[in-house]
Amino acid sequence: MIFYGSNSSQLKSKLTRQIPCANCNESAKFNVEVYGKYAHLYWIPIFPIGKTGGAVCTNCNTVFEPKQMDHNLKLEYQNVKEEAKTPIKHFSALFLIVLIIGGLAFSSFLDNKNSEKYIANPMVNDLYEFKTEANYYSTMKISTISDSIYFRFNEYETNKKSGISEIDIPKNYKEQEYGYTTKELQGLFKDNIIYEVKRN
Repeated sequence: MIFYGSNSSQLKSKLTRQIPCANCNESAKFNVEVYGKYAHLYWIPIFPIGKTGGAVCTNCNTVFEPKQMDHNLKLEYQNVKEEAKTPIKHFSALFLIVLIIGGLAFSSFLDNKNSEKYIANPMVNDLYEFKTEANYYSTMKISTISDSIYFRFNEYETNKKSGISEIDIPKNYKEQEYGYTTKELQGLFKDNIIYEVKRN
């Protein structure tokens, strides 16, 4: 269940000069308040969606919305509204999303660099994750290294990368070995057929 909606928080409050009140007909100061509206997801602000507010006569406590204000009061309200700055916290979720995307991109970059290093210097039990010809995903594990690198293949495939952990169990690997040269492995990695190499 996704909780989303809109909310607001006070940005600025300021007393005006003496202005005639349309309700009590007395010259009084008005307390002008401006609120920043924002969209939220799980109560975390995502982005601002405008400003709103009103003014309260300090003499009769009548509340005036912008559309009820006369020219002089609306002018004071607009001045306060322009002074009210949207706080950074109203962009909280956007900052979090940017940080998460940046973190994932950096993690992917590191994984790619590690994979390049592991292919250039293979070790027994290195796990290679690859894409099959039928666009499924599977694994192969280095069993022997001599002039070539020999692998045992996983007998199972999965339709998504996240399912690799479910099929990567010892009993799923065939006894038969298949060999590659380092150059062949590097070519498969360059073509994104092998997309990640893991080392324990």
